[in-house]
Formats: sequence, C-alpha cells, structure tokens
Amino acid sequence: MWAPSDPIARLNTASGARGWRSRHGRYRLVGTVCLSCDAVHFPSRRVCPSCRSRDLAEKALSRTGKVVCAAEDRTPLAGHAGRPVSPFAIITLDDGPSVLAELVEVEAVTPGLRVEMVIRKWRRESNGLYQYGYKFREAR
Repeated sequence: MWAPSDPIARLNTASGARGWRSRHGRYRLVGTVCLSCDAVHFPSRRVCPSCRSRDLAEKALSRTGKVVCAAEDRTPLAGHAGRPVSPFAIITLDDGPSVLAELVEVEAVTPGLRVEMVIRKWRRESNGLYQYGYKFREAR
C-alpha cells in the first residue's frame, strides 16, 4: 500500500493533539445524539444543528450500513502519490447518519451494497507516524 520511499505529507498535517482528540470518531465511529430532538450526528457536534440544543451525548454508531452513491477518486491527495484509483461512497449507517468514506476490498460498487467498517491506514503524518482511521468494505 505505502512504501517507505513515499514522501511524507507535510502540508496540512494535523497536530498529534488533534489526532488524539478525534480518535473516537476515527476508530469507533462515535457521534452525538441530541437529547432534545433525538437527531444523530457524525462527526460529533457541540450544538445540535436541528434544534440548537447543547444537550448532546456521545453515541457509538453502527459499524454497518449501505452505499447510497459512489464515485472514484483519480487525483491523489498530497502524500498519496502512486496510489491506484480509490472508490469513495456516501454510506448511510444503520442508525441514521451518512458518512463519506473510502471503500476497500470491493469488486463492484452499486447503490444498496451492504458494507462494514474496518480500520486502515489513512496517511503518513509529518512526524513520520501513520494515521489510521475508518474505511468500509463489503459486509461478510
């Protein structure tokens, strides 16, 4: 996937502290649920955009869902040179919110395809460490 010779992305690399604060969303798909209107949001919010309430609680979201629409990314981001074409999809999770994510280990992407979350490498940070996060693959 990534070779040690790949350049390290030095543009727009988040700090280690920011990566640590966002780890629950990246590794466990933790969002928020509004206790006033029951709206579920991902990523986490401090204020509910539906009712403007600040009465929110963390909620671990479903790790499965289905593809709503898909596309292919043919232009790699900084630090991803030499990667093949990447399929991306908008995925509606089983408990409501939609997520934009890269698809891995998928032959053909069609709307309605059942997928599950997996943890994979996202990119290499400027300090040399790899950043991991969620991607989706066909449900087994």
